[in-house]
Amino acid sequence: MSSDPEKQPTNPFAILGVTTRDDRGRIMEAAEERSLIADSDLCQQAQAILTNPRRRLEAELSWFPGTSPKVAEQAASSTVSQLSELPLGGLAMANALVAASSGWTAQTVVELRDFLDALTSAADQVDVERVIREVNEDREIAGFPMVTSMDVAAESLRDRRQAWRRAVMATFERVPTVEMAEAMFTLVDKVADEQRFPRFLHEVIDDYAVRSQSFLAREIAGAERLVEKARELAATRPDALPPIIDALKKLLVTWDELTHPVQISATLRGQRDEESEKLAFTVRSLSIDLYNDHSLLEESQQVSVLVGSSFSALPRVASKIAEDAQALDNLSAQAAQEDAELAYAADVGTFSKTRLSIDRDGVEWRGRRTRLSAIRGVRWGAIRKSVNGVPTGTDYLIAWNDGVATTTAEFRNGAIFEAFVPRLWQGVGFRLMNEMMAALGAGGELTFGKMVVRNETVVLTQRKMFSSERVEFGWGDVTVRTADGSFIVEGPKGSKASETMGYREIDNIHFFEALVRQAFKNGRVRLSEAFA
Repeated sequence: MSSDPEKQPTNPFAILGVTTRDDRGRIMEAAEERSLIADSDLCQQAQAILTNPRRRLEAELSWFPGTSPKVAEQAASSTVSQLSELPLGGLAMANALVAASSGWTAQTVVELRDFLDALTSAADQVDVERVIREVNEDREIAGFPMVTSMDVAAESLRDRRQAWRRAVMATFERVPTVEMAEAMFTLVDKVADEQRFPRFLHEVIDDYAVRSQSFLAREIAGAERLVEKARELAATRPDALPPIIDALKKLLVTWDELTHPVQISATLRGQRDEESEKLAFTVRSLSIDLYNDHSLLEESQQVSVLVGSSFSALPRVASKIAEDAQALDNLSAQAAQEDAELAYAADVGTFSKTRLSIDRDGVEWRGRRTRLSAIRGVRWGAIRKSVNGVPTGTDYLIAWNDGVATTTAEFRNGAIFEAFVPRLWQGVGFRLMNEMMAALGAGGELTFGKMVVRNETVVLTQRKMFSSERVEFGWGDVTVRTADGSFIVEGPKGSKASETMGYREIDNIHFFEALVRQAFKNGRVRLSEAFA
């Protein structure tokens, strides 16, 4: 006999070497014979079980009912791969597979998958009425009373299913986690493609999910850390997001590989895989925030695709991601149209050409490129020139700065100027106006030349005969106008208070003028509410 504890026979029929058709006399004889070469107490216990009609049922249901003694003998000694050659089905096949898998280690993922497929399929073929009929046929030959209680048999079969589940988990313990996950993944897809899903496979998946709990908890915690890091970077360093998104991708791919069976099983049973849904909606919220809070459309789409590919088996998640994808596609199309409208390039000069261009990535002049998001100040204007009253042309100026350096483009082509300035508005103007309103609304102040701007008031220079002083007025008390290439803010009539700011000299004065005029148009006395 084998010295491996896992290989020792545990079924009374195997211990005594008898069949389900042997009578009481043959069982007692076999027990006496085996006692000479094996544990006598174990043999006596096996005899007691097989000769007691009530206790015998459990042994019968864990053996090979409905099979000939020869096939049963072959089943008891066969390996997992050999069992497919025997005429076994249902309960007999399930018991044979479990017995053969004791101490067995699958050598490949396919081998493990096929074992699980055979066992779960056999378990689903078990029918209590058929089993009782097969048991009673053998009992009639062996001279034992018939099984008459369907409930007792059904309870014993439930115990067998638990034993099979334990055997599967023991088999999983003998292989690396990655092979276990791959075998389950491929099995679930295989049975789904064949439009069958054994009920016992659901039970195995439940055990598999419990075994994965510690790993799943770690993965969710890891995903939450990555999501929070991505949110921080989106606000300060969006260029640093790609490695975080790549890390999220790897995490979600691993999650999908491990939980795919759980997701499929839950969906087929009309249940929810709560851990997967929690993770999916956590990452989905990042996709939403990347666009809503930071206008990072491409990154938002990347994250949304990750969620969709990893949780496609979950109806609630799939539905939301489909809605997100449609919304993001619409935004992408809109952004593409805006990019096309924004993009412009022209060569300035007659002989020595200089490139002036703008697109979604930035503005360029004389080979110096500035990102749109980095631009802090913009100014532009034109000066008409003449000699002795005869017009000699117009000098155009467009300048922008990123807080470190200023780039100034000067030329004499009016068509280029007229085409470029509206694109500057589109590319940076609305952002800078919003930043102005946010700063003023938070209690800050802005300076344009000598003029100090606050949310509800403006500080102007009031001129006297030999001096001047700074005076503060409410926005409802001042007027604005344009003259000689400048924006002018004037105090109440008779105050002699005003500030004049040249469009070519003062950064962002064009944008500020638009903000003030919008506030006046809407009757607002707080600039932060100009567009309310």
